Amino acid sequence: MKVSGVTIVAALLLATLFAPAYGQVAPQVEQNQLDRANQSQRVPPQSPTGLRISDQQAVNLARERFQGNILRISLVGEGANRRYQIRMENEGKVFTVFVHATSGRVSGGN
Repeated sequence: MKVSGVTIVAALLLATLFAPAYGQVAPQVEQNQLDRANQSQRVPPQSPTGLRISDQQAVNLARERFQGNILRISLVGEGANRRYQIRMENEGKVFTVFVHATSGRVSGGN
């Protein structure tokens, strides 16, 4: 049986037209289209250490809420409970402020 070039072209044309209907060819979507579609679901990027708040940002957040001198800052807790422990002093009173390392939520001050 001899197959002509016209027969091959016709077969390819039919395959191209009907393949998507049968799910044989997946539609191609560019990555930047996916990125634009999912922008509302993005979270702020994390640093390589998994923190979103730096120690300087934590100090600034603590100072917005409480007056005093910074005595010491350290990172405490693990996983989702990582937070900065900031020791502060104001007029002779020493107190501790916690700043959540991911959300920036400030607590303490006692």
